[in-house]
Amino acid sequence: MQGENQSIGRVKKGARAAAVIAALFAGHAASADNLFDFTHDPIDPARNSPPLVAGFTPAPFLRNDNAAVVGPYLSTQTVKAVKIELVPVTGPSLALYGPAGTRPKYTFMDFEGPTAPAVAGTQRNAINTTSGGQVASNQIYVGNFNIYPVPNDPTRPATGTPGQPAGSSFETLYSAADYFTAGLNMANEALYPGSPDLRNPAAGNSTAPNIRSALLTLPITRLSLTTANLPAGHKHIPYVNRFNNFGNLNLDTNNNAADGYQFVTGQPLAGRPTLNTTDQLLSRGDFKAMIAHYRARGADGVHLLDGGVVGYTRPQFEQDAKEGWEFAPFASIFAGGGAALATLDTMVRTDTGGLRSLEDAGMVYSGVYSLAQNKMALLVSNLSETPQNLVIQNKIGGKSVALGTVNVLGGQHKLLEFTGVGTQWQLTTPGGTAVFIDSDRSGTGVPEPAVMGTLALAGLMGLSRRRRRA
Repeated sequence: MQGENQSIGRVKKGARAAAVIAALFAGHAASADNLFDFTHDPIDPARNSPPLVAGFTPAPFLRNDNAAVVGPYLSTQTVKAVKIELVPVTGPSLALYGPAGTRPKYTFMDFEGPTAPAVAGTQRNAINTTSGGQVASNQIYVGNFNIYPVPNDPTRPATGTPGQPAGSSFETLYSAADYFTAGLNMANEALYPGSPDLRNPAAGNSTAPNIRSALLTLPITRLSLTTANLPAGHKHIPYVNRFNNFGNLNLDTNNNAADGYQFVTGQPLAGRPTLNTTDQLLSRGDFKAMIAHYRARGADGVHLLDGGVVGYTRPQFEQDAKEGWEFAPFASIFAGGGAALATLDTMVRTDTGGLRSLEDAGMVYSGVYSLAQNKMALLVSNLSETPQNLVIQNKIGGKSVALGTVNVLGGQHKLLEFTGVGTQWQLTTPGGTAVFIDSDRSGTGVPEPAVMGTLALAGLMGLSRRRRRA
């Protein structure tokens, strides 16, 4: 990792039933397909409220006992998607992949444990055969939770990290080889800030300047690496959340799994009492910015869980994700033709810190440009505690970046908009414009706020086999 452009491989190589999830799809540097929501199961009234945010489309869980209702539902949908969890589908349910009228275009599998890659591969092969080879030809897309083609993912902690209990859903670390051996063509990496699957200063295994910056930069790093390693023609739809600390005692304020995992900002962590926890959750604005970064770094969509913050409603969660995905400066370039991603770099340069990883700097920039439209938009996020001046030395789209001085305060997100002038991108608004303004980073982060509210934040041992991921 000697420089910004050497920080990643830039050339692409040749929950459970009660889970609250969603997906937003869009092509790489292309217009969006649609908005999807897996929270509502249209064939299960118990999971069909509250109303969806406008623009989302629900999709059913497909099981071996419900083909008779899922089939007719899918036949009414323009874009068809299902989720398969725990048990592979066969018989009439698998047969839905035959006729064009019921064939799901997107299949999100949720097989668990060490056998998941093998089970996922068997299910993928059955779907491919039934559909007449449409998985192999990338006409329909099949993926499994947290199986993605990144070798030796540097965002993960070492196995057996203190505070990560045996049996944690993230203890089984799938490899890039698992993705290819299973024959998958959709990457579904888990981007759950707060999970034991990502390093954090609270675990003592991250060099990030604070908790909240690790919550932002490490998921973005993982997503960038996935984009860089994904074969052409495959889809990239990560599982995302604002927060989810299931199984992570390091981000459990009292370090006691018996009463559930709760990260209470402003209170000392039992495991690291001197570490600052005040204002260390991602705010709603931070989450919107995170989703915008994901889209600008190659995500075809995002697959939502449940928000992960007490008092944060699902409609709020959906709306925030939608606003981040539809961030107007990016969306207009994607829609206007000739759009390309500005960077997948996992390093960033500042005038004071030099070239550092996104994690070490607590800062990241992402963006979209179009030579045909002669414009570029960059989003810069600094979740460290100190101001930093961004420096861009590498060219973007063959043009150098005339940045001037762009100072980004600690906890701030800024939009930088450029016009192409000769061999340069020239900043149209010196200093940039603050966006996604929301300084409320207080609250309580949890794995399952809806369930915790029902149980008065207690007695959660029974959840240990639920919603490990989606």
